[in-house]
This record gives sequence, C-alpha cells and structure tokens, in this order.
Amino acid sequence: MAEPDARDGFADYFAAYNAEFDRARAGIPLPALEQLLGWLRELRRAGGQLLVLGNGGSAASASHWACDFGKGVNVAGRPRFRVLAPADQGPWLTALSNDVSYADALAEQLRNWLRPGDVVVALSVSGDSENLVRAFALARAGGARLCAVVGGAGGRLRDLADLPIVIPSRDYGVVEDLHMTINHALTQFLRREGERLPA
Repeated sequence: MAEPDARDGFADYFAAYNAEFDRARAGIPLPALEQLLGWLRELRRAGGQLLVLGNGGSAASASHWACDFGKGVNVAGRPRFRVLAPADQGPWLTALSNDVSYADALAEQLRNWLRPGDVVVALSVSGDSENLVRAFALARAGGARLCAVVGGAGGRLRDLADLPIVIPSRDYGVVEDLHMTINHALTQFLRREGERLPA
C-alpha cells in the first residue's frame, strides 16, 4: 500500500493513514508478542529488570512503557516490575553524549544497571540507530534477553535481537503508534491477569 499523500487533502490523508495503521497492526506477529509476554511474566517473578530504549519519539514511547510497567500493571499483593527507561536520565545522558559519544550513551548507562537475565526492549522505526545497536551488543554480552520492536525491514536490531517484533510499515507515525498499542495491550493484559489469579 502507498504511504498517505498530503496532496490528497486531510480527509483522504487521515483515511489512508488509518488504513496503513490497520494493515500494519494486522501484520504484527502474535506469537512474538506472546513470547514477549512470557518473558515479562518470568522477569517479574524473578525480580529482574526491564530496560526500555529508544530515540526521539521512540524515547518518549520508552518512557511511557516504563510508566505503564512501573505503575499500570500493579495489583495489590503481586510482584512489581523493576523498570527503567535510560532516556529519562537527562543529565546523565547528556554528560555521556558530551564526554563519551551519543553512540555509546545508552550502553554506558546499561553498564551500571544491567544484570544477567534482564530484558532489554529497543523501540525503533528504522532498527538502525547506532546507540541502540551498541546497547544491544553490551546487553547480549551481559546475559540479557533482547527484544527489538522495529518498523520496516527491521534494520540491524532485527538481526541482533533474540526476539524481533517487526511492525510491517515504514511510516514512522504508524510504527510509533503501534509501539504504544503493543505496550498497552501487554500492560493491560498483565494487570487484568493479575486481578484474576488467586492470591
């Protein structure tokens, strides 16, 4: 399907955007989402950390994931997630970007936090951001599980991830929208699952 074209007028553009969203959503591999859900259940039981990475709009989405996994899934009497979004560490991120390199700024933060068995999720449209690639390399060496939620062809992150979840669209808005759809589906399901399980 062709990407929406602004020359068609807003009503047509909006319809085409929604059609692309629906097409891409339908193409998300459900078995991969279910595998990530299984990882998250295991991680919470084990007291491991969820580290969510991204740049730009995907960094904002990573922060939203951290908020929802940190608060939105909580059920009284159930274990809570240990979750962090390194892009939220503004002074630290800019110090590393200035004094080391932006390409290493996320990996350098992971050196402080990462433990074997942690889960690292990278949100990206291209899958080729160098700082995410380097963070994945460090996380793999540190014994973490790696999930890339990426758009288009998936880029280098697709090949580096233990669990690639490829959103079949190159429209950055659609991919970022679906980053949030996946987050909300996972977190709301985990909360409702926790509410149903016997104490």
